[in-house]
Amino acid sequence: MSPATRQDQLLLVPWDPESPEHIARLIEQRVQCGWNMELVEKKWRDKQRSGHKCIYWITLSPEDAGTQESLQLHFDKFPAEKTPLVDTATTIRAKPRTPTQESIHPVGHISLDDENVEAAHLGLDFPEKGVFWIKTFYVSKALQSKGIGRAAMDIAEAMAVNEPLCAKTLALDTLHKDSANKLALEETGQLPKTTNHEWYERRGYRLIHKRHNHYWDAHGEAPDMWTVFLRRDIT
Repeated sequence: MSPATRQDQLLLVPWDPESPEHIARLIEQRVQCGWNMELVEKKWRDKQRSGHKCIYWITLSPEDAGTQESLQLHFDKFPAEKTPLVDTATTIRAKPRTPTQESIHPVGHISLDDENVEAAHLGLDFPEKGVFWIKTFYVSKALQSKGIGRAAMDIAEAMAVNEPLCAKTLALDTLHKDSANKLALEETGQLPKTTNHEWYERRGYRLIHKRHNHYWDAHGEAPDMWTVFLRRDIT
């Protein structure tokens, strides 16, 4: 697969909170990501059922010529994921859907949430309705240079305006670019090619708020990091 992954090379398939296999795979990918693996069973299952959280698997189209090559890169790094899942989710956004029952090989996941509990007290500049948060976004570390994240975002943004979400505004939070650079230097000794903050800004997301140690406050730590809150109006 070429570095410029196209939208038609990906499929977003709803995560099934009733499937032990889907649950185990999401926990495995959260372990790869490095955080929130404990929330899969503790909170995310119920949020997916209720429709407050809409987690989708990022999968590669079986019709694409480069899929097998990319999957092999993923399997080489994460051999436990060679076993396929099956599209079995019967709801999304608490609305019924008919699963395809086809085999899928998730290489990441992304969620569209209608709430962000950690930011609810900040009084952010949002419309009263139609706001969805892009959360729980991960692409396999074996494939992160292939444009899969960009293509997945393209699909998520395009489908968010339609049923069952009917989104008007998308929001997200991430580390401020200066904090991300600082953290990368501390952990690897090198600056990243780009930061998530800069990447989202290039996609049209604009800054509406920043907060010092937003996530770390809850854990009683203070590593001097800034979180930015961004929004993009899509209708």
